[in-house]
Amino acid sequence: MAWSNSKIFREWLKQAHQVSGTGYTGLDSDTVNVALFTAAGMTPDQDAALASTGYATGVWVSGNQTGGTDANWVAAGRPLASKTFDTTVAVTFFFDAADLAGGGNVTLTGVLGCLVYDDSITAGTIADQGVSYHYFGGAQSVTAGTFTVLWHANGINRYTL
Repeated sequence: MAWSNSKIFREWLKQAHQVSGTGYTGLDSDTVNVALFTAAGMTPDQDAALASTGYATGVWVSGNQTGGTDANWVAAGRPLASKTFDTTVAVTFFFDAADLAGGGNVTLTGVLGCLVYDDSITAGTIADQGVSYHYFGGAQSVTAGTFTVLWHANGINRYTL
């Protein structure tokens, strides 16, 4: 089955609530990156084992990625800016950030989605642990332009409590 949806990793939720020994300090203070992926045959799994959720592990290996050496969208991704956490809507919590634009002219083809991961985790259970993945609804491309990820108005990740 090919990539067809967006999900939060269950292991990230588990690790976020087991602070001791995980290397996790919090998305608010950590660097959170977004890496782009193109491999049509990859199938992300929200139930993947912890060791398969991080950047450069499982389906998130460099062979499935785009960007690479282009300084406007490097292989390891671009960091989120203006991260926010909101509980103003009843029974809801969401994590959001500013829309993410590349640094300038870039040519990318067949971008299917992205991995949002905590780049500050370097020790503990897994380095660069995945938080969530997001499907773009089909292949997206740009030629000599700016590639921009527009987050949903409801946030990057939204939880109904």
